[in-house]
Amino acid sequence: MTAWHHYSELNACIETQTDWSGDHVVRTFVIVTMTDERCELDTAVCKLTIAEARELAFELLAVAEVAEHGTRTRGDER
Repeated sequence: MTAWHHYSELNACIETQTDWSGDHVVRTFVIVTMTDERCELDTAVCKLTIAEARELAFELLAVAEVAEHGTRTRGDER
């Protein structure tokens, strides 16, 4: 039996990695964190490359579009 846990907040920020001098950015990452406002779950952290962040954003937009379309379709049927 699988228990589902729900996070209440999703945040994203940019993290940069610099060279040894600290003057030049070597890599840039997108850090995504999910937290639970009741503090029942450990914070989930995911470090994404820019390409991975774009892919995730695209997938989220596609899922949201399908969900919105499905909601409108069911609402119109009533």
